[in-house]
Amino acid sequence: MQHNTDGMWVNIGGRLMEPAAASVPVLDRGFLYGDSLYEVARTYGGALFLLDEHLERMEGSARLARMVLSQRREEYAQEMIRTVEAVRKSPGRGNSDVYCRIIVTRGTGKIGFSLKNVETPTQYAIIAEPIDRFLPPDFEKGSSLRIVERFRNDRRALDPAMKSGNYLNSLLAYLEAVASGDADDAILCNAQGFVTEGTTFNVGYVRRGILATPPLDSGILEGLTRRHLLRIARELGIETREVDFPKERLHEADEVFTASTLKEIYPVTRLDGRPVGNGKAGPVTRRLAKAFSAWARASVGRAAGAA
Repeated sequence: MQHNTDGMWVNIGGRLMEPAAASVPVLDRGFLYGDSLYEVARTYGGALFLLDEHLERMEGSARLARMVLSQRREEYAQEMIRTVEAVRKSPGRGNSDVYCRIIVTRGTGKIGFSLKNVETPTQYAIIAEPIDRFLPPDFEKGSSLRIVERFRNDRRALDPAMKSGNYLNSLLAYLEAVASGDADDAILCNAQGFVTEGTTFNVGYVRRGILATPPLDSGILEGLTRRHLLRIARELGIETREVDFPKERLHEADEVFTASTLKEIYPVTRLDGRPVGNGKAGPVTRRLAKAFSAWARASVGRAAGAA
């Protein structure tokens, strides 16, 4: 088996291969209908961070999707770790941290929505590659985001709490935002006019030292970074609120930030073509970013020591 010189490896149902050798059956329901789930994890020091929480969330997504997972959580974890190790064994990648994405589809079979048409167990694929391809530009530059006209999927239609492969809502929001020429990505509101989340990240703002972020019932995914950020903020003595708010609150904010697996806590320095605050990362965002990063790395270190 040859190493992939780009450092990317793919795992199809437990079989490691280079990307060029990987394929998806045309009758796979993930391909046909977006009938799939996914999670993205990353490593620190080569160890996958919050892996159990990611896989627990995927099991919750499966329940929302009425999908019965054929494989055990332990198999997913083992194969994700094995795929990460393949990346780190690639030439020049021994010290690389790794992006790792797992996709699980309902299976393959005949065309048609009926579960009677599914002829296989759930199928899974894992994609892993060096994380430096996904890391954002300099922290000081921050992100430039745009609040788009497209609404976030309603919970009663396609619940955002289910991390599914049906991603067209976010993709179209992203394309709308970047078409403006002054934005890197999008923030979506719900049909009631309240801010929900970005295309691949949760959102929060700071006003007079108070941190506010949309509540889960606004129609968002419970990001794991968001979950632990709120805990860390409270431990730091920062007042936090999970509350509905219109987009105008972001325009009035002293600071706006995003929370995600890959970018951790990251400042938004421009919104809808205008500076946020003084156009630089604010003091609360800096403090949270530093604290979260330190906690994540320490957590992986403690887990490795316990093992």
